[in-house]
Amino acid sequence: MRAKDLELYEQDQLNDLINKKPKKTNKMVKLKTINIKGKNYVTVNERIKYFREHFTGYSLTSEITHINESGVIIKAELRDPEGNVLATGIGHEKQGSSFINKTSFIENCETSAWGRCLGNFGIGIDESVASADEVANAIKNQS
Repeated sequence: MRAKDLELYEQDQLNDLINKKPKKTNKMVKLKTINIKGKNYVTVNERIKYFREHFTGYSLTSEITHINESGVIIKAELRDPEGNVLATGIGHEKQGSSFINKTSFIENCETSAWGRCLGNFGIGIDESVASADEVANAIKNQS
């Protein structure tokens, strides 16, 4: 191969990597679940790992839409590489409503918003859009 041909080939390979889009498939990979009261739920961290591995160039962002002394609401958005919003998710947490929410209600809320956003995008929803984290928290708050 001539030097110029090799340079063009390498540039094509680089362009392919940069412009790589996730493979579209009708089959969803089964993610690790946790059984809660007889139903399987995917944790948020499993959804995030899957998203980061399979959707290079996509982004997951969050924004506090409401906060006061008693609680917070956070909206998460999933965007494609062109910036188009493909899914959203909302989280709401009350400060002090659980052991973790005594000190970390904002962080917990963001995790919930991410989990719902990724679920609305179709990641980890074999049995439920709700994540294991969300269901476990809801059960704790019912007590």
